[in-house]
This record gives sequence, C-alpha cells and structure tokens, in this order.
Amino acid sequence: MIEVKEFEAIRKDLIRNDVITKRITLDNIDISEDDIKNEMITVYGSKVSVNKSFFRKLAMVINVNSTLASQFIKNDDIKIYTMLINAIKKYKTIKKDAEKDVFTLIADPVSKCIVDIVKSKGGRMSMNSICDVTERILDEHSYMQLESVDSGYGNVNFNFLNQKEVYFPKAGPDEAFKFGFSINATPTTTSIGLYNHRMVCTNGMTVNLGNGELSNENKFSEKFSIRSLDTESLQKFFNKLKSVKETGFQPSSFNDQLNAAINTKASLAEVHTALTNCYDAVNPKGMNTQDLNHCYSKIAKKYFPAYGLTINRVDKKGFDTKLMNDKQKTYIKTGMSVWDVINSVTFLGSNDSEFNFYDSNKAGLKSIGGRLFAKSQKGGYDLQFSDFSNL
Repeated sequence: MIEVKEFEAIRKDLIRNDVITKRITLDNIDISEDDIKNEMITVYGSKVSVNKSFFRKLAMVINVNSTLASQFIKNDDIKIYTMLINAIKKYKTIKKDAEKDVFTLIADPVSKCIVDIVKSKGGRMSMNSICDVTERILDEHSYMQLESVDSGYGNVNFNFLNQKEVYFPKAGPDEAFKFGFSINATPTTTSIGLYNHRMVCTNGMTVNLGNGELSNENKFSEKFSIRSLDTESLQKFFNKLKSVKETGFQPSSFNDQLNAAINTKASLAEVHTALTNCYDAVNPKGMNTQDLNHCYSKIAKKYFPAYGLTINRVDKKGFDTKLMNDKQKTYIKTGMSVWDVINSVTFLGSNDSEFNFYDSNKAGLKSIGGRLFAKSQKGGYDLQFSDFSNL
C-alpha cells in the first residue's frame, strides 16, 4: 500500500512527467511539404516539432488509410500526401464551430515534441486535480487504501482498495481478495472502473465486467467519467463512490466468473496471447538476440509451462502449430486453467521479477489479465462450452 509520504513523491513525479495536451480543431493546424520534411506542423501560427509517426497518426484520425499515407512519405511523394491531408482538412472544417470535430495533440513533457493526435472524448482532468481527488478520497474514506499507481505514455491508473477481505473457498482455502476501484486517466479522459487484488500472492487485476451490475439489487454503471473539480461533478463522483461502497465494490458476477475461470481449461490460443503479451513487456535494452530468446524461454517455462507441453503433444500427433491460424488454436486444450493463465499474467504485472519489463507494459499486464477474466461474458472462454460439440 502507498503511504502518505510516498504518495507526495509520486504526485510530484506524475505532475512533472504528465503529457502536455492541447485541444484543437483541424483548422487550427497547417501542414506544408517543408513541414513534413522537417517533422514540424504549424499550430495557431507557431511551428511545433512532431515525431516520425505523427503524420501516419494524423492520417488515421481523419480516416485516411495509414499504410497509404506511410507509403506516400516513404516514397518521397510528400506533395501528394500534403495535398490529400489539406484537402480533407479543408472539407472537414467547412462547418459551424459547434459542429467541428475536436482533436487532442499529445506532447512529450520533456522534449515538447508532439507524439500523437487523437479524437477528443470530452475532456480530462489535470494530473494535479486527479491527485487532489485521490487525497480527498483517502482523507474522507478511512476504509479505502491506495494500493498502487500505474503510469506510462500518458495513461495513469490510481488503484484503490476497500480494506475488507473477501474469501472464495472454491479458488482455494486461502484465496482472499480485496475489491475497489481505479481512477483511470488517459491523455483525453478521466473515469473510474473496478479493480480487485488477490491477496494470496498480491496479484492486482484491473477488470471491467461490463454488465453494469455490482449486486442483484443495486444497478450501477461500472464506468463513470469525471471531467472537472466543480461542485456538481465532485458530488456526482462521491455519490457514485457511496453507491459502490454499499456493494463492497464486488461485481455480482465475480463469483460466477471466478468459478468459470477455475473450471475451464485454457486454449492454446489463450495461453499464446497471454505469453506474447508478456514477451512484449520485456525491455530488450542491453540484450542480444540470444539473451532475449533465453529470457522468453524462461518466462514460458516458469509461468506458462503448459504452452511448450501442448506444442510437443500436438506435434507428436502430426500437426504443426506454426501452420495453424488463431481460430484453430482455440480448439486445442492445454494443461492450464484460464485462472492459471490470468494469475501468471497478473503476477508478472504486479510484482518485481527477474525480467526487465517496461514499467508501462508491466502495468498493462494487469489489464490484460482482467480482459481475459471478463472474456466469458462475451461468448465465453474458448473451451468453456466445448461440451456442446457432443450434441
């Protein structure tokens, strides 16, 4: 848990490293051939540097094929790209101000270089304001603790936990969980979502079960946006917090979800997806190809042992998994349960290990585990209803 003094240091670091954002409409920016060559754009009449991928991202947000846009730039057809972007920009800005699409430019806080452009989704509180709300929650709600703060690339999650532990004997005699919520900040939005923490091995998992119910009697949307610190917005936020507290922060479907994850074998596709997400979290800095492959091998053998065993079993039966598509892999049973896979992913995302992970990617593993956990609500785990194949 994060103590008051520790949070003071985290707060300063978050504010210092928070991305810089600027809301614009397309008529607020200008692009020329020279700008593209020099990796610049003009915003409100001032030249601003952008990174190499910006022009591809700009094409995407105004619905131009990004691959085509990249080919124009790569093949020195910058003039064509410029004409195309400016023509679409002009077409989209011939509207009343109230009807114009609003976008957000996202810049690195150190270099001030613009690294992204996204469609705005309504507004995001400043990091200073989010930290103020965090401190107020801890001051006024003694039952809440700040379990962790995950951050990276402008996305920050403040994970709060109700101190009461809830036991689930079917998951094991000592399986205890704490439930709470997260304040989730992206470069353009601020919202709250559910969060839970497995106490037996300190695995944090961010999950939105998405059914809008926290108990059978109490309907409550599991997503709620907060855009400012004005009195009305804060009152709505704390009213929501009170409603969720009455349910113990536990989704009504959590027990059923947990049982399904425990009792369903993970498919080769599900294990492979989880494993590759862990591979992607590794920072290869300082490692040669041999070292990196050795790292991948250790992750697979230690945390996903069923993966290699399943590959060997299938190979012995005369099938080459390298030639299989993702759909075919969903029919292959492994020796790990879905819950085993979730635990492996969230353990690596919640704890220090021998592997050198990117901080942002490591934190993201908690969300990946949560998405797998919630998968049974969207058609089920790959093998959850495999008995139907006998009908």
